[in-house]
Order: sequence, then structure tokens, then C-alpha cells
Amino acid sequence: MKRATASRRRARTHSFSLLEVVIALGVIAVGIVGVLAVFPTALQTGHSAQDETRAAHIAQSVFGSLVAGATSQFNAVPLPSTPLSIDLTASSPPTSPTLYADNDGNLIPNSTNSAYAIFIYTNNAVPGFTDPASANLVTVRVAWPANAPVANQTFRDYVRIISKY
Repeated sequence: MKRATASRRRARTHSFSLLEVVIALGVIAVGIVGVLAVFPTALQTGHSAQDETRAAHIAQSVFGSLVAGATSQFNAVPLPSTPLSIDLTASSPPTSPTLYADNDGNLIPNSTNSAYAIFIYTNNAVPGFTDPASANLVTVRVAWPANAPVANQTFRDYVRIISKY
């Protein structure tokens, strides 16, 4: 009988009580809920980073088109994907969103499937240039979502001096 009692004691010392199992499951559940709570924030941050990157890419594409056309037609630089042109010899308020881009950052001619709206400001009073007809301070504003009210849009402004020469 002494052997049976000793083996029961050993068995008890090597097992977990129901209370210990419940506490362990509670700790694991709290940890999993904490990790899952971070996912929406991480997804939102990732989406915002994508929008910021695409906005810079879109602005660079517009500037590339303006610079390419400025050497030959400074007063009527054609805008990509539209029949409109920008007069870089003058100052102007922002264009209505004549340029749009889809969710991949590709320029498209209309707002039907657009994710980004592009506004262009021009200012011929460029510091350091005496001839207003030879340089222009161009601001490209990329706003998203394109079809949202202005108060609900996020936008970034990109500024570059474009010269005739």
C-alpha cells in the first residue's frame, strides 16, 4: 500500500489542475487579442504609405511631362492624357482636376475609375529669375480619394521650378 500512495503523489505533482489550465488559457487569450488589435492599425498605416508613394510617383510623372514639353512650347505645355495645356509664362490658380490617376498611379483622362485627382498651380514670379517668361514655379497637388469632398481628401503638394532652357 505504501507504493500505491507514493505513485499517486507523484502523479499529482506532474499534472496541472483545472485552475492552472484556465489561467494559462486566459493569459494566451489576452495575448492573442492584443496582437489582433494591432492589425487594423498596421493595415491603415500600410495603405497610407502606399498612397504617399503613389502621390510622389504621380507628381514626378506630371513634372516629367511638363519639363519635356517646356523646352519647345513654354507657353502651351501639353498635359498628359488630356487635350489641355499649361501656360508656363503666366501665374494661374489651380486647374480644375484635369488629370486623374487610377489606383496603380497611372494617369487616366477622366474621373470614372480614379483614385487620385491632380491640380496644377503656376507662378511666374520665381526667385532668382528676372524674366518671368523663362521660368515658372509649378506646384502639383495630388489629392485622394479623387471623388471625395475637398474636406475629406488628403493631399500632398510637390513644387518644382521649370525653366525654358
